[in-house]
Amino acid sequence: MTYAIRGGFKALLLTWAAILFVWRVLAAYDHVRRGDPDLLLAFPLAVIFPALLVLLLSLMPAARSREGVLMRIGTMVQLCLIVMLPPVALYLALGLPVVFLVVELFETRVPAAIRDPLVRMAVR
Repeated sequence: MTYAIRGGFKALLLTWAAILFVWRVLAAYDHVRRGDPDLLLAFPLAVIFPALLVLLLSLMPAARSREGVLMRIGTMVQLCLIVMLPPVALYLALGLPVVFLVVELFETRVPAAIRDPLVRMAVR
């Protein structure tokens, strides 16, 4: 049996990433127009790379375990947060292993009555 991210949930994550990308493009343009090129210089690593990773994670084939798909979803959300919150992006990037720990704790410690309906919303 294989598991994948539900189409609607995947579309939501990709739409969120695209909105954040456009928002950061507009912010970089505004800063450049005011004479501060810092946001534009940081743009490739702070915005393009995480957005590209979100896209690549969404294109990955189905996984053999539910945990694998949940880790992909958690990583995509973390990458969107990195794009959205530039002042704490480094801390979020360094805290990426916490996503895997949270997924593992979610799968092993949360009662099935709570866990299974939540997982069904995002994973098929």
